[in-house]
Amino acid sequence: MERRVALIVLVSMIYLTGCDEQGASGRQPAEPYTSFFTPLPEAAVFPDDNAFSEEKRVLGEFLFWDPILSGRMNVSCATCHHPDHGWADGRPFSVGVDGAGLGPTRSGTQETPFHSPTVLNVAFTGLRETQPQPGFVSGGYFWDLRAATLEDQAIDPIKSEVEMRSSDFLEEEILPEIVSRLALIPEYQALFSAAFEEPDPIIERNIGQALATYQRTLVTAPTRFDSFLAGDETALTAGEITGLNKFINSGCTECHSGPMLADNLIDATRQVQRNKLPVRTPTLRNVELTPPYMHDGSRSTLRGAISVYEDRNDLDVTLEEGDFGDIERFLRTLTDADFPRQVPAYVPSNLPVGGDIL
Repeated sequence: MERRVALIVLVSMIYLTGCDEQGASGRQPAEPYTSFFTPLPEAAVFPDDNAFSEEKRVLGEFLFWDPILSGRMNVSCATCHHPDHGWADGRPFSVGVDGAGLGPTRSGTQETPFHSPTVLNVAFTGLRETQPQPGFVSGGYFWDLRAATLEDQAIDPIKSEVEMRSSDFLEEEILPEIVSRLALIPEYQALFSAAFEEPDPIIERNIGQALATYQRTLVTAPTRFDSFLAGDETALTAGEITGLNKFINSGCTECHSGPMLADNLIDATRQVQRNKLPVRTPTLRNVELTPPYMHDGSRSTLRGAISVYEDRNDLDVTLEEGDFGDIERFLRTLTDADFPRQVPAYVPSNLPVGGDIL
């Protein structure tokens, strides 16, 4: 910590004075950067009731990519969360069971009411410090925080008629159907038995635990911004530091702070245009790689997303065009372009990997 605080002194001795006629101030904040941000933990965080095992991870990876979990066996979790699109899908709203194709070119008549966020770093969702306290459980999940844990989140899309279930099954029918399908496949029988030491391991709870275990392994490496926080003064350019200062001075850290640059809380002032519901603050990690932006996918560019906050009357802040560019430069330092991209060569059902995405 002493090294990090010393960095602030070395960078600048100028303190926050608010904004002037040039727009958001690019001056050094009064507090150390580590008062607003911390690096990601060195390893993913797993809850006590779903500890990591390689067997669960392998099973979860197969399940994530296997369309056998969908009603019509044509959609997988990876349909809307694919590495080619930063583990999102590159669409304003996702197309589920009645669609075909991948990403922005996927077509279909039914769309989800929310933009699909990335699943990178979901192990740290809700984390507000570098070292999690004992008993930390990541969450909540979905834009409305309706799922308290990642295990709950993993099951919910399977029950959704638009996303994976289809109109062919009632909500109470789909999980028993999925369990029956998996139980008929010898490789899944072996995988579940290896991951869960139970007499009958192919059950709904274990599907959710395996999916959550796999997703928690999808973490990014330290970025240039993390190196800067750790004391490397040369990790960011002068222009990027200016953008960082403007990001802080214009009030962005009210919601976007901590290791995930997100408080993961709901602010009633942010509303989805389609259904007018308030939504949570999403992570800004790897934000450069996951357009379109905002909870409703309404901004196609990163600069366009920043411009939403052009006039922050509550903070007496005015952002101008030059400020957008500076803040955008900073946000790009949060990118790890070498994030996990592995796609399995097959899935045990022998269905197309990922579903109808080609």
